[in-house]
Amino acid sequence: MRTNITDQCCAESLNSGEFRLVTSLWPFSAVIVTFLLMIIINVATIVGNMIVIVAVTKIDALKKMANNQAVISLAVADLLVGLLVMPCAIDSILVGRWRFGHIWGKLNAFGNFCFCISSIMHLALLSVDRYIAISRPLGYVSIVTKSRARIACFFLWMYSTFWALPPLFGVSSYECFIPYVGKCLKKDWVQTQLALAFTVAVVCGTYGSAVVVMFYVYTKIFIAIYKQSRTIGVAMDVLRRNSLETARINSPAKKGVITVLIVIGTYMVCWSPFCILLFIQMSQGKEAGGPAADLVTMFIGFANSACNPIIYCIRHRAFREAAKALFLRNEFFQRIFRKQRPVQRSSSIRPRTTTLTSFLQLSE
Repeated sequence: MRTNITDQCCAESLNSGEFRLVTSLWPFSAVIVTFLLMIIINVATIVGNMIVIVAVTKIDALKKMANNQAVISLAVADLLVGLLVMPCAIDSILVGRWRFGHIWGKLNAFGNFCFCISSIMHLALLSVDRYIAISRPLGYVSIVTKSRARIACFFLWMYSTFWALPPLFGVSSYECFIPYVGKCLKKDWVQTQLALAFTVAVVCGTYGSAVVVMFYVYTKIFIAIYKQSRTIGVAMDVLRRNSLETARINSPAKKGVITVLIVIGTYMVCWSPFCILLFIQMSQGKEAGGPAADLVTMFIGFANSACNPIIYCIRHRAFREAAKALFLRNEFFQRIFRKQRPVQRSSSIRPRTTTLTSFLQLSE
């Protein structure tokens, strides 16, 4: 009954030129479940990335580190997805159409492009940072300076903006990549050489290039770790104590590499379906995969914005305690973040800060 009514409404809206989202054809229960899941993801994205930004910018030991600029910049990109992009997408799920107007539709789609591209480019930057920390541990501090990190992050934001701008000026259209803002017209997809060139370039120049960089860098990282392990193994036969100390020094760096690798792997799991679908649609037409494929794969991609803070909490005890301090231990929170008068019972704070330091700056 609901489907017949919805089909009639869709037919009327299409006749009047109004775009209806595929969720308007879904059973009401499916819409509610999807709506609630996206609300959870949205809240987790906002809260989690705010915690990351506050922790990294307010704890003294973390403020002095060079590579925290990339972590902050990545968290800002994910936070903007949660604040500016997801709420409108969630509303579109519920009502079955875009109702925020043409101008905000363009701005929302531009932000979607820019922030999501920025995320994967920052992950590529973090992988390079971990490679330098592993391969050049003694020179890491002089190579990765705060000013260089800021310049790199600024360049990545400009690069992301570069790819997000063309649809704003009529090269293809945002609707062909972001399904909840409108209908993709055939002339805007791959029917023209310019639209086809842009589609191929944006996927290869963002997702594709970042994946190639990260694959190459992590291959080099694991080769470097293997060589270090062989060196330590030989040294153990001669100087056991020294080799054990070396292993203890290198273990935080290896843990940092694994953490970043998990973050990158999560991104690949979340966004690969969307990018692979784009390639399929380039060869078989925009209808490939069914009307819901674009929407579902994009929502899976949105989930990635909530994943990084969760990974940090799972991997690092100090980060869990910093997050807990924000909510449950107000006096502790003020003492760390607002630099109020010192308290005698602060002996347990310094080790936690040091552990959190090893999470972000793992080159010692």
